[in-house]
Amino acid sequence: MAATVASFICPLGHGPGSAGSKFCNMCGTQLVAQTAPDTVAATPVASLATPAAPQQTAPAQHATTPTVSAPAQTAVTVCAVCGGNGTGLKDREDICVECGWLRPLLPGYQLDRSVFLWSLDGQAMTTLHNMSALQAVARSVSDKVGRPWIEATFNGILLGPKQLPDVWHRAVLAARILGLESMPDVYVSGDHMWDTYTFGSDTSSFIVLGTAILNNFHNDELLFVLAREMGHCRAGHALWKTVVRFVAGDLGPHSSLLSGGMLGAINPMKLFESAVEMPLMAWSRQSDVTADRAGLMAIGDEALARRVLLAWSIRSATFLKRVNIEEWMKQEANSDAQMTRISEFTTSPAMYTTRRLHLLGQAARESDLMRWSASVQPIRKRLALPPHPGQGQTAGAAAAPNAKDSIRVVCDKCQAAMRIPYSVLKGKTSLNVRCPQCHNVYTLRSKPAAAAPTADAKQQ
Repeated sequence: MAATVASFICPLGHGPGSAGSKFCNMCGTQLVAQTAPDTVAATPVASLATPAAPQQTAPAQHATTPTVSAPAQTAVTVCAVCGGNGTGLKDREDICVECGWLRPLLPGYQLDRSVFLWSLDGQAMTTLHNMSALQAVARSVSDKVGRPWIEATFNGILLGPKQLPDVWHRAVLAARILGLESMPDVYVSGDHMWDTYTFGSDTSSFIVLGTAILNNFHNDELLFVLAREMGHCRAGHALWKTVVRFVAGDLGPHSSLLSGGMLGAINPMKLFESAVEMPLMAWSRQSDVTADRAGLMAIGDEALARRVLLAWSIRSATFLKRVNIEEWMKQEANSDAQMTRISEFTTSPAMYTTRRLHLLGQAARESDLMRWSASVQPIRKRLALPPHPGQGQTAGAAAAPNAKDSIRVVCDKCQAAMRIPYSVLKGKTSLNVRCPQCHNVYTLRSKPAAAAPTADAKQQ
């Protein structure tokens, strides 16, 4: 007979927590006390995979302990909206808003992270995994602090189908291209306007975008930025990005939380600053190359990716139009390479732009990476939203329709604006147009005495 023991388990079905832990290792949810048989508590994931099994094969003695079996069944209940595998969704729904399940980009679509993973990133991650002190820190960050604490440190707006839907749509598309099985939460924050962050754990990550990113990058440029962050998630960077934030802060080795006592609150072991921070910063630099490669794979356009990285470096897509890129690159190429490496190694958790652009060019010539990219471009372009009206274009981007040659209409459902060329309306008294954001249908009608048609937008 199974002996009953008191244990703390995840209410979302991820099983018992580590000894002394208050949060779930997998999702960061606070653990709750339960009394359950050892044999039941040890196999919550198995019952998730086969939800009917507890009713068909449960041992008879469990029937006498309904207070035990009921919580276990509740904890492992699959999503009531999609069934946990998307079967409950309509064909046109690509994501379950309840559990975050993502529909594969194509039936059977699977992307191995080795396609875009930078080799030096993999080596640096192996170094981190082999450092017992850092492993202890990582476990402490995940177990004792968890996602809720670090998520709460950002004053952000959570994106969704009804919150910045155009950005949300591109984020979902980026996640599907990178082969994620569930959608990370995506926030927009004004606290660090030009920064993007990926935090959490391997199984529960979230992304924070600075408001300047959304103001300066649009359409495929924004897709590139979002695909970079989804690449971090897919490559398993979220946990280590979180550890970097706790140990080294945001600005490098001299803003360390070691001196502020935060690390001591997590793990009382005294660690030498250089022994911990330098390997983390070395990995952080290489992880950005992996993210760049993920973004390049998603959009398949080296020139666009290069333009975004340059604008990001000087923190102004508008100012980039005035910069002589060739002269800038010559300046960087003529700088002392050895001193640049030393400066990068000792002061920066991010690789300098010139080196990233050089490696981006190498990636664009890798046959395997670009062959995979070419295979996803047709479906990516078919699923992408049309260029968002009213948003500025960075240097080299396609120009918006000329206001003199088109008519502006506004959706009476979501208030999104779009322009319809007069050439499309020529010879027609009415035309149905679907809103790219909410899919509401407009009926555009011509006024008999008017030289140009006006919009009589009616929801159908």
